[in-house]
Amino acid sequence: MKQEGLVSKYTTKQFKPSKQAINESEAKNIADRKFDERAELDLMVSDLTYVRIKNKWNYICVLMDLFNREIFGCSTGQKRRAPCNESICFHEMKH
Repeated sequence: MKQEGLVSKYTTKQFKPSKQAINESEAKNIADRKFDERAELDLMVSDLTYVRIKNKWNYICVLMDLFNREIFGCSTGQKRRAPCNESICFHEMKH
């Protein structure tokens, strides 16, 4: 279609990743998939993902204790940034 100059009526806006540098350094696997053998607050994990809300991409970062799967906090925003986890740790943890 592109070669013929045709455009679909059903085209939608697509997600374009940021052009900023991304930290892709490897992290140690300290959990080693032994999630049930830990004490409370011994191992905290986070997950950063993006969801589409009202035609805009938004990021959500969740901080969870692996001992009892308790969610300690979350952070949301329209920009993916490294301080996401820090803002959860220092502003939303109540323990």
